Amino acid sequence: MDGFLQLLMVFGIILLLMGLTSTALLWLAVRRIRRSGLMRRAADNGVLTLHSLAMDRTVREPARLALELRRSNQANRRALAEAVQRGWPVGNLPAAAEELERAAASVGDHLRMADREPNRALKRELTADLARYVRSLEGLSVDLRRCLLRGSGSMDRLELERSGARLSMEISAMHSWLTAYGVRRAS
Repeated sequence: MDGFLQLLMVFGIILLLMGLTSTALLWLAVRRIRRSGLMRRAADNGVLTLHSLAMDRTVREPARLALELRRSNQANRRALAEAVQRGWPVGNLPAAAEELERAAASVGDHLRMADREPNRALKRELTADLARYVRSLEGLSVDLRRCLLRGSGSMDRLELERSGARLSMEISAMHSWLTAYGVRRAS
C-alpha cells in the first residue's frame, strides 16, 4: 500500500510539472504572438477591411482611405526594392519614398482621429477633407513609381534627380502643411 501511494504521488508530481511546463510554454507563445508586429498588422488590416465593407458611410470611408494609403505605401516599397534589386538608377527616390511614407503616416493618424469622432457630421466633414490628402498622396505615389519605371529605361540621371527632388518638395510641403494646420475644423 505504501508503494502504491508513493507511485501515485510520483505520477501526480510528474503530471503537475508537465501541466505547469505546458502552461508556461503556452503563455510564452501567446505573449510572443500578441507582441508580434506581423500579427498586429494582420489584425489591423482585418479590422480595416471589415470596416471598409460596412453599410454606414461614416465607418466605411475612413477605413477605405486607410487601406488605400497602406496599399499605396506597400506598392512603393515593392517598386523601390525591385528597382534596387535590378540595379536601376534610383537617385534620391528612396528619400522621397520615406517622406511619402511619413506623410501617409500623418494622414493615417488624422484618419484614426476622425474615425473616433463621435459627432457624425464632423466625422463626415473630416473624412471628406482627408480624402483630398489621400488622393494627393496616391498621385505622388504613382509619380514615384512612374519615375522608378522610367529610371529603368532611357531616363538620364539628371532627369531622375529632378523628378526625385520635385517629388520630395511636394511631399515635404504637403506633410508640413498637414502637420502645421491639420484638417479643417468645423465652425
